[in-house]
Amino acid sequence: MIAGMHAIVRILISGLLWVSLAAFPQSPIRDLTILHINDLHARLTPNADGLGGFAHVATLLKRERAATPASITLHAGDFVQGTPVSTMFEGVPIFEVANRLGIDVNTLGNHEFDYGWRKIAEYLKVTTIETVNANVVNDRGERMLDKAYVVREVGGVRLAIVGALLENLPVRATEMGPWHVAPVVESLRPVVAEAKQRADLVLVLGHIRVREAEQVLKELPDVAVVVFGHPHDGLEKELEQDGRIGVQASGYGRDIGRLRLRYDTERRRIVWHEWARLPVDSRTIPADPDVNREVQAWEAKVSSVVDVPIGRATKLVDRDAGRVLMEQALIDRFKADAAFIERGSVRDEIPEGRLLARHLWNMSPFQDPAVTLTVSGREFAALFPDDAPPLLAGGATTIDPARTYRLSTSRYTALGWIELQGKAFPMTDEGITVRDAVIDWIKQRTVIP
Repeated sequence: MIAGMHAIVRILISGLLWVSLAAFPQSPIRDLTILHINDLHARLTPNADGLGGFAHVATLLKRERAATPASITLHAGDFVQGTPVSTMFEGVPIFEVANRLGIDVNTLGNHEFDYGWRKIAEYLKVTTIETVNANVVNDRGERMLDKAYVVREVGGVRLAIVGALLENLPVRATEMGPWHVAPVVESLRPVVAEAKQRADLVLVLGHIRVREAEQVLKELPDVAVVVFGHPHDGLEKELEQDGRIGVQASGYGRDIGRLRLRYDTERRRIVWHEWARLPVDSRTIPADPDVNREVQAWEAKVSSVVDVPIGRATKLVDRDAGRVLMEQALIDRFKADAAFIERGSVRDEIPEGRLLARHLWNMSPFQDPAVTLTVSGREFAALFPDDAPPLLAGGATTIDPARTYRLSTSRYTALGWIELQGKAFPMTDEGITVRDAVIDWIKQRTVIP
């Protein structure tokens, strides 16, 4: 009898609790964390300062995911291009290793096109990471990727993640094939409007410039968060526009971004946020064993080519000085009157001390042949902006419009000039990549700079 009474009381209490919860619905405020990285650029191992490395990135991401009940991990483009493994195997192994980092969504970067647009289909077959983009299209307006955005539920928030790529893409038309990049804001406008109907929060995952991220926040008020890449330094402070946020970590896996949000799903706005960049220091963050095993397996396949001594540097050579060094190497190797290397073609510094071929592969990862052009002085002067002059042989500082010059550069740069000028210059392919020409030059000198 007493037991029966207890059962009735328990049922009544449960009923009262249910009525109470129904009468006072849960708060619409939800907590979630967005972990983000960008521009990993195939840096499988830590740099000279001990920062980065895929296996160490994996460990820190695991720690951060374990510390929060609701998170999502994003990568804002440019997985490939930057190290020997990527160069020799055209990026595919990088996507294979990246599968182990726990990344949920990725977007295309400009360097994903470096090995030709058809290679992207191979990346998509290899990767288990969802990849989105809304503004790489053909002349009929058809998108290159099937998905402009995806919706993921994170901590009770339906999150729409829309992909975008920067305008005026710094790649040659031959690498893009039938595709081009449509204007960011105008391309995203209808996609964001559609995504808003399916989600509580719209996030743009962009491989875009800072000004483009600012334009998205300013002109697309339904976008609550922009996570982006392409610049490599990372933001010191988040972008803010009417309570909406833009964030960007640094490149090469040197840190990860962590954006903590408190989000009102009814009013569709951020009510609190905290953003930080967390250093990936390999000296204090151990390597994830599974990722490290894959990294070492791939590194072993290139080691016999790149881990060979080529000389010594008496001091650290930064990227600006490295550009001049490469130009001098081309002048000497090809007996040219001048040489030019684009700043964007120099991807790393050269450390002080013993030099390996790997250091030059990291500085100049592109498989770009060296070429020599014959140009008049007048044509020569018209090719260069004032802030990036060529190096002239013999210490000359001015271009003589009356003489003819032999100008050494990369084929990529030469084709860009031809495209811009609408004129083909007499050109000789030197039969060697720019990088290998510089390596040979250092071997002959033994000591640089």
